Amino acid sequence: MAYIFKGKLLAAICPDCVEVVSNVTVRLYRLRDDQNSAELATAEAKDTFSILTDEQVKAKKKYLIAETKTDDEGRYSFTLGKKQKYEGEPFEIDVYIEKAPHQKDSDKKPEPIQFTITTLQPQWRRTPNGFVAHWDYTIPSRFWCYIRAKLGAWVICGYVYDCRTKPPTPIGGVKVIAFDRDWLQDDELGLAFTDSNGKFRIDYTISDFEKTPFTPIINVECTPGPDVYFRIEAYDGTLLLEEPKSRGRDADRENVGPCFCVKLCVEEPVGPPGENPFFTHVGDFNIASDISAATGLTNKQKFGHGGPDFGFFSTIKFKGYCPKTPFGSTLPLHYRFLYVHPDDPGNEIPVTGNLVPGTTATTGMVVGARVLPWDTLGTGIQNTFQDVIIQRSGTASAPDSLPTPPTVPPGTPWGPPPPHILIPDADGWIRVDQSPNLLDNGFYGTLMGFRSHVAQPGGTPPLPGAGNDPAPVQENGKILKIIFETTTDPTNPALFQRQISQAHILVNNWVEVRQLDIKQFSIGSAGSCTGLTSDLNILYTADHELMRDWKVTINSAATFTVPPPPLPSGVGPRGGFGDRYIDISSWPSCSYRVWLTTQRALTTGEVDDDADSTLVTFCK
Repeated sequence: MAYIFKGKLLAAICPDCVEVVSNVTVRLYRLRDDQNSAELATAEAKDTFSILTDEQVKAKKKYLIAETKTDDEGRYSFTLGKKQKYEGEPFEIDVYIEKAPHQKDSDKKPEPIQFTITTLQPQWRRTPNGFVAHWDYTIPSRFWCYIRAKLGAWVICGYVYDCRTKPPTPIGGVKVIAFDRDWLQDDELGLAFTDSNGKFRIDYTISDFEKTPFTPIINVECTPGPDVYFRIEAYDGTLLLEEPKSRGRDADRENVGPCFCVKLCVEEPVGPPGENPFFTHVGDFNIASDISAATGLTNKQKFGHGGPDFGFFSTIKFKGYCPKTPFGSTLPLHYRFLYVHPDDPGNEIPVTGNLVPGTTATTGMVVGARVLPWDTLGTGIQNTFQDVIIQRSGTASAPDSLPTPPTVPPGTPWGPPPPHILIPDADGWIRVDQSPNLLDNGFYGTLMGFRSHVAQPGGTPPLPGAGNDPAPVQENGKILKIIFETTTDPTNPALFQRQISQAHILVNNWVEVRQLDIKQFSIGSAGSCTGLTSDLNILYTADHELMRDWKVTINSAATFTVPPPPLPSGVGPRGGFGDRYIDISSWPSCSYRVWLTTQRALTTGEVDDDADSTLVTFCK
């Protein structure tokens, strides 16, 4: 007879913030001869919880009954029987974890942890298919936060509310940015948007608050944890709360631990801009104040990305607000975006088809949310959020329809509600969802995703050869005009309403030129397997219309008595090229690596371009 043991694993960050423990390994062990099964099986989990050493894990390996992984919802299931030599007795439950839920990647990979939760005698219930037992468990915050600390996974769980109302009401859709008040410079720990319950979550790592202007040469923090203060902004960038930096030195904010929970009060009005539709932002950049209409470049940094003279690339979000209906009307409102390319100035092209990101719900753009009565966990009907998503193809949901609950026995988890899918028509029109369950009386925040590399392709430009001037073959981006329109009837152009304010953005999807070579390897009989003796000529070419910075560097395991001379580098467009000669006759015999590193001044509006490098090696 089979024994089916299943359940769900959760963990408390704080009483109001509980997360699913997903994608970890759950291990069941037989009890050893020296263990008192009666005492252990009746003990509280808080008294049996322990983190194991590598030696302890190895010692109990031969007692392993079975193991499995939790899914994305923290669920696990075991089927035990003759193969596992199991007959219903108590067992020990361990968890093996390599990475905490939502943990950000960092330079230092965390060491895996195995911990024992408890010894359990399942309460088996006979069914036609065998014995069944169910065990859900929430790891207490004092244990879970200790594990998170050992993994280097730090988190802030928070709640934003309007303290002008009584009782205070939650505020959804606002941006919360967390900072660490440091003695050298203030670090941005991360940002998040509140959900419709006013809740937000920011995940970060130790490196996010240990950085200094001299990292990685020195890395100094006065205290083990960050000293936290916050800024909150509305959907259009309006400042709602700006805590002073000194707030991070108060007793309740100084040196916070790996799990920090906070409530933030906002006294400024917040919400969609009245009853009228507006296109306000490209990513996080205001189309009126943050982007030059003449150059299409940003003029400042926003939330840690972009900066003066940044262009745009890759997939971009157009943001703003579009209500369900026009002011004073009951007719459903439609909206669309169009762009104009300077090479074809008389052609206004709708953003639809391949210009729109996403062929599935997971790759599309979330533009709204609804509140539904739904039994996600099998614990009863609760108000649950359903995403409204725009994607370029696939099967659209029926207009304004709500998902049909599954027909399952009571207590069976339904899982999350399927998203409501919208697909632009051939002219790019999107009909705003009219469901009474829709939050905010419309869509605000992201209204459309735009694949800029389809509108203005890039690729690899012609390569002039390392050391040569790239001017004859340089490639540039183009300034695209972005237009926003609304209507109650997409078939009647006479009813189209066009926003006067338009965005002009410089789009450049060209890869930077980054060529590097050693002259001695391309002349005479020398080759890359021949060591150099006295002469080193570095041939380099770095070019891009919006080059943020570039540099040539050399590293080696050799110990230099005299430091190598300065090497070529620069900031700003367009880059540089040349033949840099270095006398290496006094350098130690060793292997050397020459790098050319470049980074473009490009942003999606939310994420900046990463640096890339090219490498050549030589020996002396």
